[in-house]
Amino acid sequence: MNIENLNTQELETLRTLLNKMAGLNKMVVEPKPVKINKTEAMIFNIIQEFDFLKVQTAMNVLDWRWVGQDVTINMLKTEVIRLLKDAAKLRLGNLSDEHWELGITCSTGGLQATAYCDEDKNKITSLELKFIVEEWDVDLEYVDNE
Repeated sequence: MNIENLNTQELETLRTLLNKMAGLNKMVVEPKPVKINKTEAMIFNIIQEFDFLKVQTAMNVLDWRWVGQDVTINMLKTEVIRLLKDAAKLRLGNLSDEHWELGITCSTGGLQATAYCDEDKNKITSLELKFIVEEWDVDLEYVDNE
């Protein structure tokens, strides 16, 4: 920019802007505290601590695919986040009539996410993530009929 071509009014406007910019640099801007959602903090902890490589290795050994694709760690993490959020949302939402000590579980593709809440059903108190390769259950009625 060639300031020699500016008229008096443009020079004054430029000077005002420069003074304002200089003043902004002198001001101390306090960072606003970021309110972290506790449920998201728990999800972040799971994403950081869960051994996704172990799960991926097991899936590869078992030739376990999702929709015909080899499962990547990014795919696992994306699905885990979805499952954990869904379990938490259901625990405090549509399934809040269930007893407060009962965990609400969402699962798919070997992954199982469970959310637990406080007695007032106002907040998620814990989240759990499992990778399940094999599971079986039987009830007494089945055994009695054999």
